[in-house]
Amino acid sequence: SGGSDGGAGDFLFPAEGSGHRKVGVSRNVLDKKPVYFIIAVLLLLSLVPLQGNIDTRRTEEKLSPGESPAIRPGEAAVGLLLAGFRGVAANMLWFQSTVLFQQGKVTEMIPLFQAISVLQPRFRATWSFGAWHMAYNVSAHFYERQDLTDEEVDDYRFQCFKIAEEYLRKGIEQNYYHYDLHWDLGFSTIYYKQYKLAKERGWKEEQTILGEALKEMEIAALFQPPLAQHPAYVDRIIAIVMREGGLYEDAYKVWYRLDRHHQDEQEVNLIKKHMPRVVETIEIEDAKAYAAKLETERKLAEAYKLWYYLLSEAEKRQTELAADKLVDPESVRQTDKDIQEFSRNVQTLGEVLAQQGVSPDSLQQAAMSQGRPPELGDEIKEHFRRLQEEAEKEEAESRKKTMEMYHELTKPAPPLDWWVFLYIPLLLLAAGYLIAGRESYAS
Repeated sequence: SGGSDGGAGDFLFPAEGSGHRKVGVSRNVLDKKPVYFIIAVLLLLSLVPLQGNIDTRRTEEKLSPGESPAIRPGEAAVGLLLAGFRGVAANMLWFQSTVLFQQGKVTEMIPLFQAISVLQPRFRATWSFGAWHMAYNVSAHFYERQDLTDEEVDDYRFQCFKIAEEYLRKGIEQNYYHYDLHWDLGFSTIYYKQYKLAKERGWKEEQTILGEALKEMEIAALFQPPLAQHPAYVDRIIAIVMREGGLYEDAYKVWYRLDRHHQDEQEVNLIKKHMPRVVETIEIEDAKAYAAKLETERKLAEAYKLWYYLLSEAEKRQTELAADKLVDPESVRQTDKDIQEFSRNVQTLGEVLAQQGVSPDSLQQAAMSQGRPPELGDEIKEHFRRLQEEAEKEEAESRKKTMEMYHELTKPAPPLDWWVFLYIPLLLLAAGYLIAGRESYAS
């Protein structure tokens, strides 16, 4: 509707012969919009197989948890919004959690740890400290509740332990190939908290919990060269935990392997301290089984002598432990328990033999002069030989698992999809077409 100057039509489409040129867009450019749209759609479609290849490689190279994502879709959205600032946000939250810890506000730290784990799932310290605070600090708050009974306090504490366990398992999904989270889960959380409480209260789940703890602790022990070496104390603590849980044969096999490959003087001293206790316990258990077998075979006199011999040895051991300033409480409890059992068996068999006209006094003198039956000694030697063979086989299996983990970590990346090779040339062609085909006017 305008004249020759300043009209909208002249602005978009300058008339020929006008004294000046104005910035505008060519009709050819507008006409090519459908072509550009088609090219854009093709480029977007080409991203589908490319993203599929990226996801496959991330899973193969342990950069994502695969079918068990550790973060929910809503949590993933937060990470996408923050993009490259996730590390900065995680640092700020970490600083805030430190301030809360210094203020004693441990319950307020848990949401911060959960947020940090979403932002930086590969930051293993978050998983470790978050679980530790829940299992140790938050659970301790229930002691201050005057409205709860002792049983309720233990129930709430155990719930805290289970939350810490779940949190660490979530962290392991993101960081499986590191020994420390397995150790934190197996020793610090399941064994030291759950198992100790279950054992103290006499819960029926005691042995099941111990098995779960040892499973994670033994995974931590698999990290040895060519993988990162786990600390030396890992194997020793595993053996001690096994002994405490009554798994004497398993404990002996661990000490036997350590004795074969000891590294330093400290380790040698610890082996000399702990291994004889396990050996002694296994020998006593074998002697109990042998005495019970003699009773089954109605060899009551021989059984009486063995029970009396075991009682005498246990009483000597009790005297030695009483004089030891660094005595192991577990050894004291086990020795007291053995003395009660041996005394009861000696008394029962003594009454039966007295009714048969056999003098227990003469059998006691014979027991002290004869000592342990030679047949029992042969059985004990054979037992330890079998345990040593099993220990060597288990060591070979552990080495095999370690190498499998190593090969899993170092295997080549999966090959690229053929779509990936087409994507870059297609992108270059499209970009060249857009640049060469663009027409514009400048003043």
